[in-house]
Parts: sequence; structure tokens; C-alpha cells
Amino acid sequence: MLQTVGLRITVHEMAINGMKVVDSHVHLLPGRLGEKVRAFFDAGIGSRLQLAYPNNHDYVVESLHREGVDAFWTLPYAHKSGVARGLNEASAATAQQFAEAPIQIIPGLTVHPGDDDAVTIVQDAVDSLALRVLKLHCSVGSFTIDDPQLKPVFAFANERRLPVIVHLGHNVNGRTEAEELPSIAKVSDDYPDVPMILAHCGHHSAPTALQLMREHPSLYADLTPVVSEFPDVDVESLEELSDRILFGTDAPNTTISVTKCLQWLSEMNLSRNALSSIVGENASRLTSQVAT
Repeated sequence: MLQTVGLRITVHEMAINGMKVVDSHVHLLPGRLGEKVRAFFDAGIGSRLQLAYPNNHDYVVESLHREGVDAFWTLPYAHKSGVARGLNEASAATAQQFAEAPIQIIPGLTVHPGDDDAVTIVQDAVDSLALRVLKLHCSVGSFTIDDPQLKPVFAFANERRLPVIVHLGHNVNGRTEAEELPSIAKVSDDYPDVPMILAHCGHHSAPTALQLMREHPSLYADLTPVVSEFPDVDVESLEELSDRILFGTDAPNTTISVTKCLQWLSEMNLSRNALSSIVGENASRLTSQVAT
């Protein structure tokens, strides 16, 4: 039986028993970058909270496997121009490092709109490195999702049906404001074959995000918490939009373990079909349909 801080439960005691679980929001970041990101989170939470996992790739991979995860996406993100190629190569190397692990790692890629050869960086990552999901972090990279320099990137993603996860907004604390959401809805309409995934479901702006999902059929969202808080979602919306909702945790930089995230979702009393779609089927479908 898996033991986590303040909780003793196993996946076999949850409604998700027997379902494939894909964590669509994990960050196995390389070397010094991983250390800097961890230091940022440590400083942010202080002594009042404890992150659920150490900044150790081996530990995270083993922990996610023990907690019932069958596969996960590892997502790099470019905080400035000029770093995307190196991050993409590191992402591919991490997936290769754990190729024999009992859990599948689907490596992601990143790019920054300030990169001179942004679309080439993305194409090389997909075709040469076999990376399968693009991560854009607007607040960390100080850009907007409708930046004109991203148009060639989205055109390529549209051609290849490449999923794009977007951490929208400008707040350093990771929060997305409701007034920032229409920009991603507009981009999703402009590139309808891109599964455009709103990270953290907009967190406290989730009610607005869920309504936009009803109006924009290419807009998706993941249920990844922000540090210690789950997105503000309701059961009825998750049931209705279950074919475009993904499960995520933000491991290792989260205070909420995979087990607690799965328990939170499992206890919502969703239909079995909706729950199965959210915890794994949707993520598996999106990465399998990328044209190579």
C-alpha cells in the first residue's frame, strides 16, 4: 500500500482502478534549470508547505509508477530565446534514459517566440527528436499566446495535429486571469487542428475557461493544480467536457501528490466513461495522432 504525507490509500481503492493513467503535466527539467525552478518554488512556499517530490528524476519516475501512473508527458519550457534547442535535446535524452522504465515517458518540446528559427526548432524536435507535445509558458517567457511570431509555429502544429499546452497569463505566481483567456480561444479557432490545452484549466478562472471550451471545440484543459490548489472546476462541466479534459499534477514542483490528485478526481463521482477519458484516454489519443 502506497503511503503519502497525510494519506494512506492506493489506486486500487479508487474509482480509477483498472483505467490507464497518463499524467499530462510533469517537468523533468535538466540540471541547473531544474535546480533554479525548484529554488523558486521552495522560496514561494517557505516553511508552511512541503513539495511532494524531490528534484530527482529517478525518484519522480519511480514514485509516479508506484502511484499508478502508466505514462506521463515531461514538459520543458523556454524562459527566453536561444534556449529551446538545448531544452528539447535534454527532453529527448531524459526519455531515452528511462526507455526501459516500467512507465512510459512521452517527451515534450518548447520554443520561444523570440527565437529566429522558431518553426524550424519545432519541426526538428518533432521529426528528429520524436517529441510529441509543445509547451509554451507565457508568464515565464514574457510573451502572449497571440504573439505574431508564433503564427508559423501554430501553422506547423495545425498541419501535424501537434498538441500545445499553454500556461497562459503574466502572473509570476502562475495564476491566469479571466480576462486573459479569450486570446487562447481565438488562437484555437484560427488553428482548429491543434489541440490547444489550457494548463491548470485557468486555475481560479476555470469557470470562465470551461465556458470558453463549450464555445471553442479545439480548446482543451488540464486539471493540474497550482502548487497547493486544485482548479476551480465543477462535476457537471467535467462530465460534459470529458473528451477534452486531461489529468495532470505538475510533479515534482507541487505539494499535492499524484495519489491525492487521483483521489480528488476519483471522488467527484463522474461516470466511468468520463473518468477514464480524463485520467488517460484523452492524453493517449492526442499524442498518438501527431502526424510524423
